[in-house]
Amino acid sequence: MGMKLDGLANFGKALVALQADLPEIMDKLVVGEGRFARDQARKICTEENIINTGDYRRNFNSSSKAIRIGTAYKIDVFNNLDYAKPLEYGFRGHFVPGHWDGKSFVYQPKDPQGGMFVHSLIPGHYTLERAVNATKRTQNARLQRRFEQELKKRGYMKYFK
Repeated sequence: MGMKLDGLANFGKALVALQADLPEIMDKLVVGEGRFARDQARKICTEENIINTGDYRRNFNSSSKAIRIGTAYKIDVFNNLDYAKPLEYGFRGHFVPGHWDGKSFVYQPKDPQGGMFVHSLIPGHYTLERAVNATKRTQNARLQRRFEQELKKRGYMKYFK
């Protein structure tokens, strides 16, 4: 009595090849999650009309490469705009030097015309935090789908059903 083990040998070769491809696949998946979180932040800004110039919305970015820490992967999602932190977390009231020019306030340090006092407490929008939370809520299904697409594209799905 004999057994054909060709399929098992091919499966073993596929596992070895997959092990070599896994870091690249994981990098691609994690970078995709970073882009998804970035897009969620931009969507929140658009829907809630946070800062109507669009600078805050357009400056949300994510890294183009994942960071591997042990067996975990990490991606940075950020906004480097100079006023992003006060918008994200809020700020306490303060005096702003400058003057009104029609309906616009012109910031000018040491303005002889004075300035204005900004409210006692401005609450934050927590855009990035909400975007990351929205990403995490739907992450498992999205990662499963993208991982299977990647396996199928590389020809591994015939071994994993």
